[in-house]
Amino acid sequence: MSLYPSRGLRLHGFEIKVSRSDWLHELKQPDKSVAIQRYCDHWWVVTPADIIKDGELPPTWGHLILKGNGLHCATKAPALDRAAWEPEFLAALLRRAHDAREKAIRDGVDAAMASERAAIEAEVAKRVSRELSMRSSRHDEAVKQLAAIREAAGIEPDRYFDGEGFGRAIGLVHRAGVTATYGSLDTLAHQARRLVEAVEAVRPESGAATRHG
Repeated sequence: MSLYPSRGLRLHGFEIKVSRSDWLHELKQPDKSVAIQRYCDHWWVVTPADIIKDGELPPTWGHLILKGNGLHCATKAPALDRAAWEPEFLAALLRRAHDAREKAIRDGVDAAMASERAAIEAEVAKRVSRELSMRSSRHDEAVKQLAAIREAAGIEPDRYFDGEGFGRAIGLVHRAGVTATYGSLDTLAHQARRLVEAVEAVRPESGAATRHG
């Protein structure tokens, strides 16, 4: 309906037919649309192309053809001598308009919620994937480090060992700073050699003293 006096405040009615069979069925029931059509200033049928053949359109109807995203006027709808609008008709018209508005609002809310839900699910999936990747990376690194420890300690991969005790031993050596630098290892080796030399130096004297006694 045109809502401004400058456009005539005229009410247009539309029938939508999507197939040839749908249109032929409409032609067999010409009185079907009369209940609404009698209150309209113009009456149109809207179809895709090639639905209505020449000579099939009733003389009081206009024809709009759907093309792309728009409508093409194939036959202009003539002005009709409509009946006066009754309160029941106006109420039905307003209810339809209200229902359409409510549906549009619900559809908009549903679409917004679906979009937000999809965004949240995508973010959750992204975080889960990142966390799994980090855990997998840490696991792989731990396996590599354990393999390196086994190899350095001469422990075969399939051999069981006391991980807790072995870890304490490694911690003790690490805290002692023995492996901190190559210098520490050299110092430890030098001290060990001096200790061996000192022991060897006193061993003969200890043996002789024992024999004499």
